[in-house]
Amino acid sequence: MRFNFEIQKQSFSETDIQKAYQNYLGELINDFQNLYAERKRIKLELERRQREEDELKGYKWPEPSQKKKQFRNQALTYDQKLQQIEEERNKEQKIQDCFTKEAIRLELERRLSIQEYYLKEQKTQASRKKMFQELRKKAAIENKKVSQKLKNYHNNMSDQLEEGLRKSKSFQEKMEARDILIQKQRAKQVSEIANRNRKLEEKISHVKDDFENKLEEEFFKKQSEMDQSFDFRQMTAEQMEKNKIEKQLLFEQKLNQINQKIKQDREEKQFELFNRVGQRMEKAEKQQELHDKHLSQLQFHKKKQIEQRFSRHKKRYQESEERQQEKMEEWKLKFNSIEERIEKFKSKKNEEQKTLKEQRSLSFKEHLENMQFNRKSQEIDQMKYVEKHQYVQTKLKKNKEEQEQLKAYLNISKQKFEKNNLIQFGELANLKYSSSIYLLNKLKDLENEDQFADISIKFNNVMKTTDKKSME
Repeated sequence: MRFNFEIQKQSFSETDIQKAYQNYLGELINDFQNLYAERKRIKLELERRQREEDELKGYKWPEPSQKKKQFRNQALTYDQKLQQIEEERNKEQKIQDCFTKEAIRLELERRLSIQEYYLKEQKTQASRKKMFQELRKKAAIENKKVSQKLKNYHNNMSDQLEEGLRKSKSFQEKMEARDILIQKQRAKQVSEIANRNRKLEEKISHVKDDFENKLEEEFFKKQSEMDQSFDFRQMTAEQMEKNKIEKQLLFEQKLNQINQKIKQDREEKQFELFNRVGQRMEKAEKQQELHDKHLSQLQFHKKKQIEQRFSRHKKRYQESEERQQEKMEEWKLKFNSIEERIEKFKSKKNEEQKTLKEQRSLSFKEHLENMQFNRKSQEIDQMKYVEKHQYVQTKLKKNKEEQEQLKAYLNISKQKFEKNNLIQFGELANLKYSSSIYLLNKLKDLENEDQFADISIKFNNVMKTTDKKSME
């Protein structure tokens, strides 16, 4: 059924498969019934033709031993007719029981195959659950280890950063103190120079003698020297500021390099962790793919088995049809030969009739002589006929009453049989929803004890699991 749905590219579910299976069972039962009725009809037709052929030849058929043939050729009593109707109904019921047996067996075999498939799936699911639980446990343990390492790494890096910040703050404080000292020294030097200049100006004002030129020269020399020293000091202060700025830039570069290294280490460790987890997940996915492939192979083998069974059943059905056609051809040949014989027999009979006419013309005289004797005998026969006619009328009344009773009995038995058939068809349609215990009890009523013992041994395990599923 699944193979047919897949070939037609139709979406299907378990209910669609079950409906198709039930329709297939109904069609199979109808085919068997039609085939049985057709065989019965062909057999009766051939017997009728054979009898007509034998009667034309002058051969009388012996009285049949079966009660069915006695009903046609011999007048039966009322009790015999009732018994015959019951036998016919029992035979039809047996045929219907055979179909129900076959349907119950097929349903039990289907449940057994479902049970085996369900057990295999349970085992595979249990193994998969165990594998995934083990992988999850391992992954959780490794994640805990990795998270602990990351925490330790973060703590160490935070401690290192705090120490670096403390050192940088202390270095900045030292640099600021050093700048303050330099500014104080510069202010002191400027004040000293100003005091010296005042003193020199005072000396110049007091000393106005011959050594004025010498003093002026010396003063100019000293002043030039002082200017040079002041320029030099000014240059040194600018270099100190430049050095300070360069040191700050170097410190910032080092901090940036440290932060970049921390980020790189963190990214490398995270990348390694993700690679490890990804490799494990890839392994798990590969195992799952292998498992899915194995499941698909199992399903493919199952489909092949179902197709092989269906093809065997189809071949057997075709072979049986071919045999029936061959038999029909043989019977047609026989029928043609019988018709040829009948034509020959008719030609012979025509010749015999000619001879009979001649004999009749000769025996007509004897017939006239016998007419007088026959008249007397006819009068006697008429008296007997009147008596017989009265007897026949009484018998006909009895026969009519018996026929009415038989019709009523036939209608009642037919209604019962139809009800039983409807109940059986309903049970066959609802076989899937009935419990396996009920099915086995039904088989026990229909099957022999020896055959039922073999079947019950085979399907005892189905009762336990399928009933649980139906309860669920």
